[in-house]
Order: sequence, then C-alpha cells, then structure tokens
Amino acid sequence: MSNGVLIICQHFVPYTPSVGGVARVAYLAKQLVDKGVDVRILTSNGIDYGYLGFDEHLSQVTVSYLSDPLKFFVQASLKKATANMDATSSFSFMSFLRGVKRLVYKLVIPDLGLLMVPRYYFAASRLITYNSIGTVIVSTPPHSMQIVGALLKKRFGNRIKPVADYRDSWNASVIFSQDNTVGSYISKWLERFCLRQADIVTFVSNPMLTKLCALYPELEIKAKGLLVMNGFAGSPSECSGKARRLPLRIGYFGMADDDLNGYRNVELLFKAIAAANFEGASLELVFYGSLRLSRLNIEDYPFVQIHDPVPHGKVVEKMQEMDYLLVLHTDPESSDEVVTGKFFDYIQARRPMLCFSPSNMEAARIINAEKIGVWADSSSLEHAVSAFLTLADEEFPKLQDPLFVHSFSRQEQYSKLIDKLSVS
Repeated sequence: MSNGVLIICQHFVPYTPSVGGVARVAYLAKQLVDKGVDVRILTSNGIDYGYLGFDEHLSQVTVSYLSDPLKFFVQASLKKATANMDATSSFSFMSFLRGVKRLVYKLVIPDLGLLMVPRYYFAASRLITYNSIGTVIVSTPPHSMQIVGALLKKRFGNRIKPVADYRDSWNASVIFSQDNTVGSYISKWLERFCLRQADIVTFVSNPMLTKLCALYPELEIKAKGLLVMNGFAGSPSECSGKARRLPLRIGYFGMADDDLNGYRNVELLFKAIAAANFEGASLELVFYGSLRLSRLNIEDYPFVQIHDPVPHGKVVEKMQEMDYLLVLHTDPESSDEVVTGKFFDYIQARRPMLCFSPSNMEAARIINAEKIGVWADSSSLEHAVSAFLTLADEEFPKLQDPLFVHSFSRQEQYSKLIDKLSVS
C-alpha cells in the first residue's frame, strides 16, 4: 500500500472562522508530516478569515481548495448580518438560523455539503491516481463528506484505506439526525453505506461509538472503532504548586451568554454561585472572552469579573492562576458527546475543573471518573450550590501525574490512529 495520506474536510483555514473546526485536522497533518509522511488536504474555499495561527503547521502540507460558491455565499451573508448586531438581535438572528438549518436538513439530506460531493470525489480521485496516496481520512461534519470516502473505496478498493473521522455523530445526534421518517431512512442508508466502506472509524468521545453500535448492530462497528480524542497541543505545564486562597477564582476562557435556547447559558450558574456565597463560600467567577447578556444585569452579580480574551500563547499561563477552570454546557439534548476543546487545555494547565453541565455530558463523566474536578448539575440549583460549597476542600492528585496528563495530549491521542496506518 502507498503511504501518502489525503485528508478531506469541507472547512479548513483560511476559509473558516473557527479554530475548533480546523485544529484536529491541522495538528494531525503536522504529526504525520513530522513522521515523514506526504500529507495532502482537500478542502474548499470561502471567506478568508486568515490562518488562525496554523501557518507553521501547514508549511509542509499540500492543500488543494475547491471552488465552493454556496459556502462562500453562506459565510458572506452571516458575516454581513452579524457585523453590527447587539446581543438581543444576535440571539434572535441565531434562533432564525437554527430554524433555517432545520428546514435545509429536511430538503437536502444529509446536509448542503451533498452538493459538493461530486467535486470532492473527482478531485480526490485525481490526487489518489497521480500521487502515492494509501490512506484517505474524511473528517466531518458536514457528514456528506463521508460519502466521498465511501465512493473512493468503491472505486479504488484495497489500494486505499479509508478512515471515517467523526467529530460529531450523524444520525445518532439530535443536532444532525432527520426528524421525519423518509429523511431519516435516507440519511441512515447513507451513513450505513459509508460505514461499510470505512476500514477505521474514529470518534472524539466514547458515546459516539456506543450509540453507533446500537444504531447499526449488523455492521459490528466496535471492531473497527477507535477513540481518538482531540487532546491538547504541546507539552503539559509544570505543576504550579499553587496554594488556594480565598476567594477561590473560577476561570472561564471563551464565549458565554444568557440565551435560554443556547448551550452556554450562565443564568443558573450565576444564581448558584450567589447562593453558595450567601451560605459561606467565597467564589469569584472570572471571564476571559465575550459574555453577552440580554436579560441579566451584570451589576447584580458582583462576584463576576470580565476581561478581554487572552492571546493564545499566554492562555495556559493565565489558566494556571485560577483555582478552578470552568467547563460550561447547559443544553441536555446536545451534551452527551461533548468533551470541549477547553477540557484538554485545562488538563494541560493541570488545574482542576468545575464542570457545570447536564449529568449525561461525557466531559462530566471523565471528570468524575478520573477525579480531576467537580461536577455541578446545570439543571439543579440545589445540586449546583451543594457542589460549589465543597470546592475549597477538594484535592486532585492525578493532575500531578505527568503520565496521566500526557495521555490527554494530541500527540498521544493521534498516535493511536497513526499506529494503525501503514504510513511510516
């Protein structure tokens, strides 16, 4: 088998605004290049958002961009519409977009990326034919790109080893699954076809594999399933040895709001901390990033501090100044698979986590199982207050273990996949 690697993903730098949407592919490509592998990425163009700090990672990677007019139109429309919105208008617009998205999913199955499948298929076929490509990794969503990998396997057979990389579930997810009988049948038929052709199926969290095995028991997915979490980049921080002093500082790095329909709603969090402080706790909540409030008055919560976002190169250092680092996800319908990118940054910083989430969230399960933080139920004020009152007394020795911490690095996680590929 040839040992070159082709990675297919519809969203990649510089034509995407989100670091989280491209980091997995960028770091995987860099790790493969460091092992001497010829890596090519096939993606599409759109609005230029810059390289988001990944220039160096891609210096030895050949990236091919397909023309994607629909993606460009959608990105341009979103950028224009949200340019000067206040918090209230932004929430209303996002609610409108969620409705449009549900409608589009009913009309184009599984998603709008389906319209680009022929272009990706023919472009990938040329790359495989004229280059030493032995492995094709398709990283999704959008899940329509998995169809490209399946069609390539049908064409090239054992010449290639297809890897279906799931960053989110497809039909096992309330976000991406169809809510009507006909649409669900078509979408599941497509996913079943793609899974049959894949040699390896990778997942970023365990619930994805569990749900997929239950959804398609006849495919024996577990035999070719592989957990490859996102992990943190670089090396673990030195143990800070920081002694806790009151008030305890709970740090959060990213965006949050008070949107009742969102998944980062801080309303119950604020109320729980206020109640815990009233009962004798001493807690401060420190935000580094955007906190958009349309219903709550920040002056009612004097324990909340808001700062500008921290530059990427300084963020782990700032995290180490905190007593706890906050994992925030408040939507129970979308939480079961979630292990946020910040989860791994927090482990790299070797600081304990405060996970404010529904009970089914995968990050909460790991935190409880490994005893690396405290979980507080985002749906129960009473439970959250009780959890907050224990924060000053908890200890987390596993975060002092370098081997444990390193197991959550991107290097360690991606090695599990690379070891299964004939690429070195």
